Amino acid sequence: MSEDTALGQESALAEFNALRAEIMGRQTNTQQLLSIQLTVSGAVFSLALSSPGRSAVLLILPLITFMLAGRHVAHSYACLSIATYIRSELSPRVEGGLGWEEWLRSHRAIPRRHHPFNPLFISFPGISILATLGSLPHLASLTPSLASSLYWLGWLAGAALTVLSARLVQKVRHDSFLWLGPTP
Repeated sequence: MSEDTALGQESALAEFNALRAEIMGRQTNTQQLLSIQLTVSGAVFSLALSSPGRSAVLLILPLITFMLAGRHVAHSYACLSIATYIRSELSPRVEGGLGWEEWLRSHRAIPRRHHPFNPLFISFPGISILATLGSLPHLASLTPSLASSLYWLGWLAGAALTVLSARLVQKVRHDSFLWLGPTP
């Protein structure tokens, strides 16, 4: 092996280690985002349930959920991009290849089953659905006025954000290597 080849492999291995550390950091961030989502949701639901007139406060949850789901998805796609780069660009630069991302794809493959009981669907859009439904009794009791129109507009925005959150989670779960079968 020439000195240039050895240096190329050494730099590829150093880059691999840095990228794997970035993936681990991003995965830690996704777990923290999930924790924040559950904590905020619990606090807002507790506040809303503490008094019958406070159910309108639930309308903040679809917005918070959409923002947190968006960050979760962004981290997930970044991890997927890094994994693809490792597999397609770095692995060929190392004699014998790196193999880690290929191994993950082949050993963590889960059959393609999309069902609503996936934890991400429950944690993000599921909470938004509960919040929008939970705010309906308060909204239905409002007398027609500008304030009630604004509440209803907020409810419609919350319902739209709930749908967008579900689409975000559905797309990232569909595109994730965890849903792919073994590579050919």
